[in-house]
Amino acid sequence: MKTATELLLDHAARIREGIEDLLARSSMTQMDRDWGSGVWLGPTDKWGKLDVECHRIQSRILEEYGRFFDTVRIVLRGLPSDALRKLEESHEAIRKVIKQNEVTWLGSVDGARTSALSARETQCKLLDRLHDAGGGTAIYLPNTNALLHNIDLERWDFADCDRVELVLGPSILVELDELKINHRNPDVRTKAEGLISRIKGYRARGRLTQGVPLRKPASTIMAIATEPRLDESLPWLDPETATIASSLRRSR
Repeated sequence: MKTATELLLDHAARIREGIEDLLARSSMTQMDRDWGSGVWLGPTDKWGKLDVECHRIQSRILEEYGRFFDTVRIVLRGLPSDALRKLEESHEAIRKVIKQNEVTWLGSVDGARTSALSARETQCKLLDRLHDAGGGTAIYLPNTNALLHNIDLERWDFADCDRVELVLGPSILVELDELKINHRNPDVRTKAEGLISRIKGYRARGRLTQGVPLRKPASTIMAIATEPRLDESLPWLDPETATIASSLRRSR
């Protein structure tokens, strides 16, 4: 079975392929610098317009990278502040290249490729600092489909795992909040609302950010609040609670 680091590095390789695919179809031009007597001190490199197919690729990569980074942010949350700062800087660099909605200093598509892949390499090096030391706890970060399949989290069972930690990250609760209101299927809306109620109920057992017990001995559920002001967009959610739109298992 692969470790958390190996799983994430596999995902990072797919992210690289997606970025390469998008940039192979992208273009960049220089803004007109003839401003008469005016002086422009900002960036002058402008992304070209993407066609319909490129927009599809861009949307797919943004979604996949978002799931990847949510997971990375959670598993690396215990690293020193300097490492976390590098992580956030690399995140911004990659998102800017994928989104292509700002003027930049990158100079060319090749410069953008170098920037994005260098940032991805920074993230991979930070992942190398993880240690899968075999402490006996299996950590799962379920996606929304898994949660809705069986909202009774107390009864989730995993073969050969006596100790389980379910970790919920920010984007899942946002997605659940949208599903309970906007999904066309009333059964999905009902399940989403029921799951939200269960998660809220776990707060009575302690601080979700530190983990609270589930039914099975030594098993816990934890919510990671990584999104600033998340509670403002989700009024039913206090600042301690939050969760993730990707799946991962790791033993530590």
